[in-house]
Amino acid sequence: MAKTKQRSRFLQMLIDSFSFKSSGLSFTQKLKISLPAPILSVSQVIIHQVYIKYYTDVIGLSAGLVGLVYLIYNIWNAVNDPLIGALIDRQPYNPKHGKYVYLLHVTVPFMMITTLAMAFTQPSWSQWAKFGVFTAELFFFDTAATAYGVAYGSYVQIAAPTKEERLDIGTIGNYLTYGMSFLAAMIPTLLLFRGGNKSLFIPVLSIVVAVQTVVFILALRGLKDTPEMYATLKPAKRNNKETLRASWQIIKSRPFLTSIAYSIIAMSALGYYSTSYLYYMDAVIHAKGTTATLLGFITHLIALALMPLMNYFVKKWGTKINIYIGMIPVTIGYLGLTVAHTVGEVYIYYGLIVFCTIYFATAAAPMNALIIDEDEWRTGVRKTGLYSGLFSIFNTSLASIQMVLFTTIMSRTGYDGTKAVQSAAAIRGLRFATGILPLICMWIGLIAIILYPFDRKKERQISAESRKMRQTVRTDTPPAQQSADGQL
Repeated sequence: MAKTKQRSRFLQMLIDSFSFKSSGLSFTQKLKISLPAPILSVSQVIIHQVYIKYYTDVIGLSAGLVGLVYLIYNIWNAVNDPLIGALIDRQPYNPKHGKYVYLLHVTVPFMMITTLAMAFTQPSWSQWAKFGVFTAELFFFDTAATAYGVAYGSYVQIAAPTKEERLDIGTIGNYLTYGMSFLAAMIPTLLLFRGGNKSLFIPVLSIVVAVQTVVFILALRGLKDTPEMYATLKPAKRNNKETLRASWQIIKSRPFLTSIAYSIIAMSALGYYSTSYLYYMDAVIHAKGTTATLLGFITHLIALALMPLMNYFVKKWGTKINIYIGMIPVTIGYLGLTVAHTVGEVYIYYGLIVFCTIYFATAAAPMNALIIDEDEWRTGVRKTGLYSGLFSIFNTSLASIQMVLFTTIMSRTGYDGTKAVQSAAAIRGLRFATGILPLICMWIGLIAIILYPFDRKKERQISAESRKMRQTVRTDTPPAQQSADGQL
């Protein structure tokens, strides 16, 4: 009898996990809201993964200058994110164009054009000419991408007011995101590895961007941006002095500081797993492009198949507990990858890293939105754009540290992308940068999660209050303050 009950509970858990059940939005509504996410994600894969290897190994830009390009890129991102976020906050809903969905329509064409333009830098140019053109193109891309990201994130938060709905939307969207991202990631593994046909790079990239554009058109076609969605929002009307004051209150709060610290230290390290994998498989393991592609496909396919279960456990146990659990397999994966020598070993250890990357991303996904919800609960004003800008100003500027460390290690240990075989020192450097460096970051970042003030019970309280606020037209009186202010 006991075994039968356990089997029934397990079966019910699987049904709940893969049906994305949560109160509020239907599955169809969640699907529609999730579709625009892959547009920005695929461009980010191309920018942060494909072009890094393309510029070092084909265009011939030194690893040190590539790192400098991305440092400048992230500094600009840090400058424009809060400005764009605050500007979007101040803009009222336009009955003719809408608000957030209109911004998505406007910004995507700029991203598509600049993404493709970066491929036409010529190897014959001087180092500084390559550096200048690449930097300028990233400047235009990032301005459009920032507006898109802020607008989409803000839209999801008002269309899906609870943590559970947002987790479902994120999980559904991740399937399309990872599928399209894998398509983009095939470019460097099949074309930029030793023996790959590099002359096909631009035609293949053009096809990827074209597919991405079609998905954009289909994704935004059915996205609603109605006046009713904004009826419960009290617009933030602040002058510059008030904005600075509000920003400082946010920055010094414990939820914001701990979330930012974990994102910068741990999640940014995880974010480069696929980039380091390219160099690792090519220069350290000496795998063929087809082998690296197949390995990446299988490991991601298994991890994605388990994503609904990750989603279920994050809903049930909350962010903190799930991150604690994930530290065990991620440690095994990074240590194993540091010393692996065969493709079979890489399958096991890289598979653990892929699984944990998706697992940690799922667990951490609700953090920022919950912080914004809790602030609105206390103050009566939703500051999505300001929060998003502040999250970005720290995340994007300081996240570049990981890229700078990675490319610096490559440069200092003698990596030369134009050579068929790397030196022993360069290989040791790649092993360290691929395994030990991100593992150190993961364990340091765990301190931030320990200090993060929202446990499972608090997350549920915030989600319940957020749903009430979306269903009740706001009055001039702020909601009662029912939580601690979270100051350090």
